[in-house]
Amino acid sequence: MCRIAGYIGLQPLALRTLICDPPHGLAHQSWAAREMVSATVNADGWGAAWLDADHQPAAYRQVLPIWADANLDSLGRSLRSPLWLANVRSATAGLGTDYANTQPFYDDALLFTHNGFIDRFAHTLRARLRAEVAPEIETTINGNTDSEYLFALLRQQTGPLETRLGSVITQVRDWLADTPQVRALLNMIVSDGQCMVAVRAAVNGDAPSLYFHADWHGGIAIGSEAFDNHSGWTCVESDQMIIAQAGQTPRRESL
Repeated sequence: MCRIAGYIGLQPLALRTLICDPPHGLAHQSWAAREMVSATVNADGWGAAWLDADHQPAAYRQVLPIWADANLDSLGRSLRSPLWLANVRSATAGLGTDYANTQPFYDDALLFTHNGFIDRFAHTLRARLRAEVAPEIETTINGNTDSEYLFALLRQQTGPLETRLGSVITQVRDWLADTPQVRALLNMIVSDGQCMVAVRAAVNGDAPSLYFHADWHGGIAIGSEAFDNHSGWTCVESDQMIIAQAGQTPRRESL
């Protein structure tokens, strides 16, 4: 699995404020996660996605562990955005450590990151996902991770982000309804620049941890684990969705 984080606010936030400065930010979680159950460290790369000055999605992805990336200090100081998604990766066995498999993913409209896995993905759901995805989206898949295929499925949904994300989870649940031995852990964060939606969900298993803070550095923060000991961090319940817009109180909805 991985550790993921997101932030949305009215004012730009430096990247280092999200991942480096907090005592338990993603940089710390990469080697000292508290609530990760299926791995010890997140050493298989890291990445961050944001909106550039033209409001276009952009990303930096690295296959080195975050603590070994010589670019981190300068990027952390220099990059600022009112929207961030970030990920430190613990690669699932069989899914290679390369740039194509490193998150976050993005297209012309959406930023996306996933924490979890689908058991034996190549042998269980990959063919179904590939068949479900429209050809013009399927041809843009560059890697072989369950995460990128889930993003492809999300991209072709319609409606508000929360509806689209809910549809993806419903589809996976339907596919696995008759195969209780196959787990799908489906914590995800997605944003279109105006809204950030996160979900804690799983099929045939226990969902990974997820938290949110409604007023963190003037915005709304979401993470696999609380970044610090400040009051205000709230555990997201299983099968619950967080809908966040800058300047507004985040909403919680059940799947």
